[in-house]
Amino acid sequence: MLQEYARLKTDLEFRQRLHEVRGDLSPVPAARNGEDEPQFAMRSILALQRGPVHCPRNKMIFIEGDPAEYIFLLIDGVVRSCRSFSDGNRSIVCFHISGELFGFNGEQTHSLSAEAATNTTMLVLKRSAVLAMVARDGRIANFLLANTTKQLRRLQEHAVLISRNAQCRVATFLIDLSLRTGKTECLNLSMPHRDIADYLGLEIETLSRVITEFERSGLVARASNRTLVLKNRTQLMRMMT
Repeated sequence: MLQEYARLKTDLEFRQRLHEVRGDLSPVPAARNGEDEPQFAMRSILALQRGPVHCPRNKMIFIEGDPAEYIFLLIDGVVRSCRSFSDGNRSIVCFHISGELFGFNGEQTHSLSAEAATNTTMLVLKRSAVLAMVARDGRIANFLLANTTKQLRRLQEHAVLISRNAQCRVATFLIDLSLRTGKTECLNLSMPHRDIADYLGLEIETLSRVITEFERSGLVARASNRTLVLKNRTQLMRMMT
């Protein structure tokens, strides 16, 4: 009971910090020389940020059905988007990594819950202020549309992925994460292995077995407990098809 009270208290404190974020209407900045549209849009959005906000591992950021009052930019760490069920089970449908926006899907409420998979640092943006800026500049609207479309595509690809064999799922996850992080060789798996297994629809023992198979085949090597070296990206990509 005391543990549940402490968790509820910290959740309320976190939500209070979010409500302290101001939603001032900042002017749309002028474009800089050599700056492309996505760079301009991100810089404009960041002009609204208040923070950063730090979230410890396993902290709930928002819950499915909550009002979508804020948009989040992840600065450090990993966030998992998931759905919980009445029987206590949970399904992870997406990971968000450093540099990515989350919490914006165009709806008034969140369709998924978001939790910190690791210790995280985020910038918090008032949704109303961002939408006001969108109304004044089409470049920012295009940027948010592209970001939302990319997330929807990732969700669609995930729905297809979990029907494939275990080797295909793990290979796809490793290559996709390496592309998103820009780490072509040493890949840091900062999220818990249990989260990865949940995301891929696998038992954690199956995930460990597949990674061991990849090691024996010379596809990957372990640099540490949480870091894999992708030694044969070409073969891993072949396994994705």
